[in-house]
Amino acid sequence: MDEQSLQSRLVDIQNGESSWQEQNVPKLVEAMLEHIGSPNPQLRDKLIYQGFDHLILKEALMTNETLVNLLTRALGDEFLFYEIGDVGTDHIFKRSFSVLLIALILKKDLEHSLIPSTLLDRIRSELLLYLDLEQDVRGFVPEKGWAHSIAHTADAIDELVKNPRLNAKYFPVIFQGLINKVFTFTDVYVAGEDERLLKPIMTMLDIGLPVETLDELFEKIPVYIKKQKVKLDEERFSKLYENCRNFLKSFYFYAGIDEKNAILQPKISDCLRQL
Repeated sequence: MDEQSLQSRLVDIQNGESSWQEQNVPKLVEAMLEHIGSPNPQLRDKLIYQGFDHLILKEALMTNETLVNLLTRALGDEFLFYEIGDVGTDHIFKRSFSVLLIALILKKDLEHSLIPSTLLDRIRSELLLYLDLEQDVRGFVPEKGWAHSIAHTADAIDELVKNPRLNAKYFPVIFQGLINKVFTFTDVYVAGEDERLLKPIMTMLDIGLPVETLDELFEKIPVYIKKQKVKLDEERFSKLYENCRNFLKSFYFYAGIDEKNAILQPKISDCLRQL
């Protein structure tokens, strides 16, 4: 199915002129998956993503087996890792919106436990690998809408760490993967990525991430920044420095929301002062 035909069908559903029950859902889902990375923001964001959201979280038209198969495909080289390493191309939309599809199925699993434990562990591994490998960190792309790969991946990881079937022993490794993406010098995050990266960190703090892990981070950051100032040119160091400061400022704010995390605020303040 071409993009125009798909858009027409999804608009009809969205406008109430048709319903999911009247559609050949497997065929329509296949077309949505095929065009999940369309550079057309209306089709990609408003129709395909919202269509998946409705089908996965609100309708009972997809079996657990179908959702697991969809999840497995989304994790593969043709979706999550499609042309990984490219920067500045439209390929980013396929990777980034595959992450959102994974997040939707992870959210569904919190209600119905449909993902096998072995696949849940693979999701953990693949999301961290993708987060590490993704170099295209653009937020909003003019005329094409949100790429937002880092924010989308943080959202998926947040759904993952909420899962009671994920062993909390993995939290420090997941935490480190998230932190590693904060300290980038390829670009300055300007679209709320720092707050989105914090979301799964705060979730893990609430359910099992040792506070000592944070203490180690706040001790290491000033040392790391001083070393990078010597190694990097002025432009790249400036980007790294801004990302670090913005993250710590957001962390300070979110730590103060919950009284049990407020003990982190003096440590964050001290870390900021040493930068």
